[in-house]
Amino acid sequence: MNKKLINKLNKYFSDIVPLKIPFVYNDEIKDPYWLLGFVDAEGCFYIKPIKIKSNIVNFSLVFIISQHSRDLLLMNKIIKYLQCGLVELPSLRKEVRFVVYKYSDHLDKIIPFFSKYKLLSCKRLDFNDFYKVFNIIKEKKRNKLNEEDILKIQFIKLNMNKNRKTYTE
Repeated sequence: MNKKLINKLNKYFSDIVPLKIPFVYNDEIKDPYWLLGFVDAEGCFYIKPIKIKSNIVNFSLVFIISQHSRDLLLMNKIIKYLQCGLVELPSLRKEVRFVVYKYSDHLDKIIPFFSKYKLLSCKRLDFNDFYKVFNIIKEKKRNKLNEEDILKIQFIKLNMNKNRKTYTE
């Protein structure tokens, strides 16, 4: 529908004139609840395992929002609003990503925002798991994660996002 009607439908709806979608320019994100709803629909909290050496495992926390590449301006507005993150433009896809990797950005910006403004979908459970892993890593910041910590994080990660089996807290 965004492009035009296929030929079969065109003969039945020949009097339909496509609307030109107006460009809407907002200078900034003004409402935290707008961003919250956007993340509920399009955001992802991800735990990325990192193998440092053959037997040492660490984890990176990643918060990401993906959109079509035409929404680059929006991703930059989210960076400005949250005062953190960066934009990635994958070369093989027409996609733009707002991504937060830095531990300090999670500590100072992402976790406080989503602790104050609660997600409404099952994505809240993903954030809660993300926050649990953040706290495990925070406790061990000066020391290495032990085997128990690694197993705990792997179990949490295994049940997040598309692998989530239950949708209750």
